[in-house]
Amino acid sequence: MHNTGLPITILSALNALFWENPAAQSVGLLALCIGVSAFFQKDDQKLRYFLTVFTLVMAVHFVMLEQWTGALMAFLGSLRNYASSKTNSLKIMYGFIFVVWVLAIPNIESLIHFLPVIATSLGTVAVFRMQGIKLRLLMSMGTICWLAHNYLVFSIGGVLVESLFLVINMRTMLKLRQVQN
Repeated sequence: MHNTGLPITILSALNALFWENPAAQSVGLLALCIGVSAFFQKDDQKLRYFLTVFTLVMAVHFVMLEQWTGALMAFLGSLRNYASSKTNSLKIMYGFIFVVWVLAIPNIESLIHFLPVIATSLGTVAVFRMQGIKLRLLMSMGTICWLAHNYLVFSIGGVLVESLFLVINMRTMLKLRQVQN
């Protein structure tokens, strides 16, 4: 009897999932590379710029997976990240949160679709109002929502990137904490 083991089973499942939609999964993996680069940034402004590009690529990925709420939230997240690099206006922040919820509600078909809406709302508060460790901590809360969403919609790159975000973000927060002490 041949025992393939859990790691082989997981890799086989990921391989099969990739080949169901290789173009969409490739775009998700490209986003993974950009996103990982984002969270290595210790400078908040550079983090915002990298996140702008990352979320735009993720929007394309979700369109290709026909996950419309995720695509919409990622696109709005990209606009939000760019806007937050130019201003920290409360009016603009609340405007983004309002638009997120107004546009999302008609597209919500299941509870899964609330996850990116919550994540985008948390991220909006984070990039407009927070700095340093607080910025990354609130973004990590949104990351957990995106991680759950991406797992439930079978986004390989999305799951990998959000998992890595958590790890890298925690590492960066620790480094920032060391600098503060």
